[in-house]
This record gives sequence, structure tokens and C-alpha cells, in this order.
Amino acid sequence: MNRIGLAVLGGAEWVLANLARIKPLGGICGQALDRLRRYRAARAARRPPFEPAPSGVERVVARLARFRWLRPLMEGILPTPHFLEGESVQLEVRMAPYRLHIALALFRAALAFASFVALGLIVISAMRVAAVLQALVGFLLFLSVYGVISTIRQLLLYYQWRFILTNKRIIIVAPDAQRRGFADVVYLKGGRIQVVDTAWSSSPLWGFYQAMTGARDVILSLAGYEFKPEGAEVKGGLRFPDVMPEDIKRIEELIFS
Repeated sequence: MNRIGLAVLGGAEWVLANLARIKPLGGICGQALDRLRRYRAARAARRPPFEPAPSGVERVVARLARFRWLRPLMEGILPTPHFLEGESVQLEVRMAPYRLHIALALFRAALAFASFVALGLIVISAMRVAAVLQALVGFLLFLSVYGVISTIRQLLLYYQWRFILTNKRIIIVAPDAQRRGFADVVYLKGGRIQVVDTAWSSSPLWGFYQAMTGARDVILSLAGYEFKPEGAEVKGGLRFPDVMPEDIKRIEELIFS
């Protein structure tokens, strides 16, 4: 529910609470107030205790998931972790904010370029121009659409990487290595992670931002280190990209405390 809906419910609760003080209306308004409070409590219990306001991408996926035939697909793209009874979230970590900001900027630029090329293709189609020029503009349109799709995938990557630490276990949402564009949820028993290591990104672009912000890729491993003559290496670790230094510190404190 958006902020307007929450404000309306809050205002209705305030009005009913005041009307319930009037004796002739106390019974009816009191029952309505109890039902309203139970409804708000039930919604709060169903709502994941993560970000209070979902992003535009998450809202779009949630709306598409209302259609039954699209729900399995949306759950595969942005899966929602399932929580146990009495389980509460102690920490949730996503990728560094610059990943989202850059992806949004690239998406807007790619969408604007695709719109411009599409408009140009419509104009030259109505004019007598060489077929070679039309083919060139059509190829540019294809490249621009591919760019829009690529930037959408970068946006999804930001929301598909999540590290959630609860009072009972560790939940990791990560992209599915076998299905591009989809994500999977991994549930780990508390205390199973043995190593939390940091490393630089292999991408020059993200490595530059890591150098500027102090962010690092975090490697989470269940097996520990493997010692070699040239140094130590993490065995079979999951690489969580671009985590801010304060989040790395909180992960270490909560896992090893």
C-alpha cells in the first residue's frame, strides 16, 4: 500500500477513535475501529520487513504478479523470501547505491536514444530516401532496443542481490547462474558461513567506483580458506558484488559475534 493509502487508513482510525467516545456511536464505531486495527495489523504482518517504500521496479513486478499466469514468472525474476514463525530481520544488505544510480541513468539515456531513433525511422520511412539509409537506421534501432534491455537487466541485478540476516538463519537472494535474468533464494542455517572476505571487482568500471567509495565485493564461503604456496584463497565462495564498507562491517559483526 502506498503512502496515500496509509494516510487514509490513519485518518479513518483517528476519526473512528474520536467518534467512539460519543455514547450513541460508541458501540458501532468501536467495532469498526477494532476491525480497522486488525486489518492494518494483518497487512503489516504480511508485508516483508525490508524497505518501507518499494521502488518503482518492485512495484511494477508486484502489479504484474497479480495476474495468475504471470505470477510464477515474476516470482522467478524477483523472488520473495519466506519467513518462519517468530523470525525477524536483523540486517538486510543490497549492492552499493551507485549501482542503482548508474543503471537508472543508463536506462534513461538508452530509452531516450531508442525513442529518437524510432522517430527518425518513422520520418525517413515517409520520405524518399535510399534503402541503405533506412537499413542503417533500422540497425541503430535494433542496437538501441538491445541497450534498453541490457540496462533493464542491470536494474534487476541490483534488486536480485540481497543478503538478509535474521535471528534464525541467513537468506541470500542471488541471480540464478543457470537462467539469465532470474534469481533464486538460498536459506542457510545460522553459523554456516565460515569466511567473509573482500575483493576488488573484476570490472574496470565498478573497480573505479569501489576505489572512490570504499566498496568491495564480498565473498561468503561455507568451506573456509585453502592455503597455497602463493597465498590463501577462499574455497567455493559466493561473490556478492559492490557492498559498502559500513555494510561489510555490520555483516562481520553479526555473523561472527
